[in-house]
Amino acid sequence: MQPQNSSNATDLDLVDQVVALIPEWTWGIVKQHLVTALVDLMPTAIIKRLTNDETNNDRAQEILDDYYAPLNRNNDLILDSFRILGKEQTLHTLDALQLNKLIKPID
Repeated sequence: MQPQNSSNATDLDLVDQVVALIPEWTWGIVKQHLVTALVDLMPTAIIKRLTNDETNNDRAQEILDDYYAPLNRNNDLILDSFRILGKEQTLHTLDALQLNKLIKPID
């Protein structure tokens, strides 16, 4: 096991903080926007590895949607977004969604 440096530990703390601030009922919206942003930045070589077709962004989106669908992958999505999109872009995207203004649906 490799020792974690302080920046990795900080990233994990920040991931936990961000996940805690996202209302439970808004994760569908969060996942939709972040997965789209991840696919948009994905090199064609990665898309080809995922889908066997370097132009099949829709299938890459479906694969990532399925991967991040379980609730236990919420932390992974935020961490991966930090690593791929960058912390600032991820936080900006989340802020732009104005999740705090969404009303919780009535069951």
